Amino acid sequence: DRAWACVAILTDGHQRTVRRVSWAPCGSLLASCSFDGTAMIWRCEDGVFDCLASLEGHDNEVKAVAWSPSGSFVATCGRDKSVWVWEAEDEAYEVAAVLHSHGADVKDIVWHPTDDVLASASYDDSLKIITQDGDDWRCAATLLGHAST
Repeated sequence: DRAWACVAILTDGHQRTVRRVSWAPCGSLLASCSFDGTAMIWRCEDGVFDCLASLEGHDNEVKAVAWSPSGSFVATCGRDKSVWVWEAEDEAYEVAAVLHSHGADVKDIVWHPTDDVLASASYDDSLKIITQDGDDWRCAATLLGHAST
């Protein structure tokens, strides 16, 4: 039997409760997001975590964070009705896009398992499919059909 053990507690960084975490495809980077309105990128080497970047820009709580399957992008969404796409390059993170296509809090985001295509879900009862168009990101489709939370 294999026993699980806590190997690290990340106490530096977020100022409020952490809402979600997501491992990068490479397995050595971890993204976290929080009620404090930030997302953070952590590198794990030999069981030691170091904060590489604090991703700031949301007006308030960040509800979800997710790595793209390529590891080239990190997406965040939040209570401010926005979806942010951050480009990851050489441990630097730049805003690639900020999308305001939802009419209410964006509750969750998820990447397609093999392509850099993002889906977002909102309290406005819609799903948005977000794709890259050259250097820009856009809402390629809106899926409706859900009623109420």
